[in-house]
Amino acid sequence: LTGLTQHSLKVTHVTVFLQTRMASAGYLPTSMKTLLINSVWMFVLFSANGCKGRPSDPQNVKTYNVDLSLDPAKRWNQVLEDHKEYLPDILDMVQSYVPEEYLPLVQRIAEDIENILPSPFAQEIIGAAEYWGLDVGDCIMMNIIYDLTAFCTSIVAQDSNGTIWHGRNLDYGNSDVLRNLTVAVNFVKDNKTLYSGVTYAGYMGLLTGQRPNGFTISVDQRGSQKERHGPFWLNELTEILDKNSSFVSFLIRQTLENGKDFYDAVETMSLEVIHAPAYVIIGGAMRGQGVVITRDRTAALDRYYLDILTGRWYVLETNYDRWTTPPPVDNKRRAVAHAEMDKLGPANINATTIYDVLSTPPVLNNGTTYTTIMSAAQPEVINTHVRWPPL
Repeated sequence: LTGLTQHSLKVTHVTVFLQTRMASAGYLPTSMKTLLINSVWMFVLFSANGCKGRPSDPQNVKTYNVDLSLDPAKRWNQVLEDHKEYLPDILDMVQSYVPEEYLPLVQRIAEDIENILPSPFAQEIIGAAEYWGLDVGDCIMMNIIYDLTAFCTSIVAQDSNGTIWHGRNLDYGNSDVLRNLTVAVNFVKDNKTLYSGVTYAGYMGLLTGQRPNGFTISVDQRGSQKERHGPFWLNELTEILDKNSSFVSFLIRQTLENGKDFYDAVETMSLEVIHAPAYVIIGGAMRGQGVVITRDRTAALDRYYLDILTGRWYVLETNYDRWTTPPPVDNKRRAVAHAEMDKLGPANINATTIYDVLSTPPVLNNGTTYTTIMSAAQPEVINTHVRWPPL
């Protein structure tokens, strides 16, 4: 079947044929004829919508250039324009996360955003709110939510030739909404790409990024989703109002723009104060450059590096401290990822095989919104697919 029209015509012919033969034989009263026709048409519409409703997995991501020389309030306009049809879904998602009693704190941030958030992020958020016709507070909540509620898997590995590979899945609730918002972005200046990343339309930070020939970086949430309720939000909003800490996603953009290499990135992401605990996973452009940084708000608690001499040719992080056991509800994702990596070995590591690891259930799961593969030493390799795993 090539589409609804062709599908409908075929079923219509069958319906008319059945209706005529059954009515002429006295088997089909008028009321039953109507019921049959309505039932068949409901089937047609349901089947046609089902055929074209949910995309197959995977899908290519749309890529944009964001020009850093433009006014921050306008540099995201093309991304915003292309995704404005999803605004109702975005608002429903945003308003479902933050408890209503804390919305006055969000409004306080919105009223003083340019003094609370660093440049250019305040101006970018204001620009997005104006372009989409939203309250600034809604755009602030969008950026807070994405910063704090990501469940993920990140891997940095060194192959037998010494090349560093970095792969990541980004998992969220409300995943279908976010799949439709997923974009790859090249941040350019003077016609040169300074750094690249993957984000969601309306979200000004990055949780996945690459500085060509410098480093790659991803962030995984630290801690359980159950902790992201009630007093947690009060603590986070208070931290933002106090101006003493950074959105981790904004800090990543700043690090990608200003950091020169792996060591710069590791130092910045280990020492800067951030709003909430996280894991920061960084890969470099040289042999041995890979690390998982376990963060609390104020500093690094642990830095777990590649160590080829002891056989540690990859490091892997989901959402739990490496020295602890994941909870029963999520105890397979990390184990399966490790088992798949161990089966490969460094001789078989490349962009395709890491993608395959990240596509193995439950590493790939119903919450996975995208998969990205990167290599700082081969910046042209960076590739992202939007994931639509079967329900």
